[in-house]
Amino acid sequence: MSEERKKRLMRLYFKTLAITLAICIALMGVGYGVFAYMVGGLNRSDINEENLSANEGLKGVTNIALYGVDSRNNDYTGRSDAIMICSINAETGKIKLVSIARDTYVSVPGHYDTRINHAYSYGGPELAIQTLNENFGMDVTDYVTVNFESLADIIDEMGGVMVDVTEEERYQVNAYLQRGEPLRETGMVNLTGAQAVSYSRIRKIDSDSMRASRQREVLAALFDKALEINPLNYPSYVRKFAPMVETSLSNDEILKMATVALKNPTLEQAAFPNDYIYSEGQTIGGAWYYVYDLEQATDMLHQYIYEDIPFEQYGLTEEEVAALQEEE
Repeated sequence: MSEERKKRLMRLYFKTLAITLAICIALMGVGYGVFAYMVGGLNRSDINEENLSANEGLKGVTNIALYGVDSRNNDYTGRSDAIMICSINAETGKIKLVSIARDTYVSVPGHYDTRINHAYSYGGPELAIQTLNENFGMDVTDYVTVNFESLADIIDEMGGVMVDVTEEERYQVNAYLQRGEPLRETGMVNLTGAQAVSYSRIRKIDSDSMRASRQREVLAALFDKALEINPLNYPSYVRKFAPMVETSLSNDEILKMATVALKNPTLEQAAFPNDYIYSEGQTIGGAWYYVYDLEQATDMLHQYIYEDIPFEQYGLTEEEVAALQEEE
């Protein structure tokens, strides 16, 4: 092969490579532009990470604070009636939801010892996250907040959620239903958005921990519903739901977490208090609280999130764990 022919082939190679790269970059740019359009309606809120008291975390695991506030007028203020830590493991594809009972007795930085749900009303998501980090040794730096009115709209858009409802719960749902048709059935029922929100707020018939359990049940049902959706329809849903959510997450952070959803993720749930840590209700200063050992809770939480040790296996020997698994 002549020297001139070699030069022509080399020029053609680099030209083809340059065009291919340009096309790839253009496609990525278009793709990112579509994604940015989809999440463009999100209510964004900046928080100062220096004020969050975030602890050292583990690479590959992202922890986000989820809040459901008791506002029903399309704003994001008020007490956080639902408090959860959402842990996303990029390597395993596991998503873990851990509820913190709203009546949990904690120290709110700059204030005093009180219910953990007061932190949000005192200082918004920034103080609420700082309270989580300082009391549970967490590394949370971002949050997502939905008010209950918006949650009802999201559930309606998804076609409702399937939840197992008792007769006692059905009565409570209807007693506090804000709008729409009353619930007339029990058992596995497809709840409307308003019914699901009313269901997730029930606590008079049992306890605040059961209330948190109902909230997780609704979110788990919503998660299952999302997995049933044709992926081609995700963009329209995301665009529709974005204005109903407030968050500190950037587009890049959301996109990074969205890739986990493509790995056929699994959802696991846990809560504080639970059957594996001693807790009691105490009346302090005329108010009722859940009181439990926060140092032990922190240790349990970290083992659950970072070492994948379920609460029921906390503190057990290998032999005890093996025996427990055999029983299951």
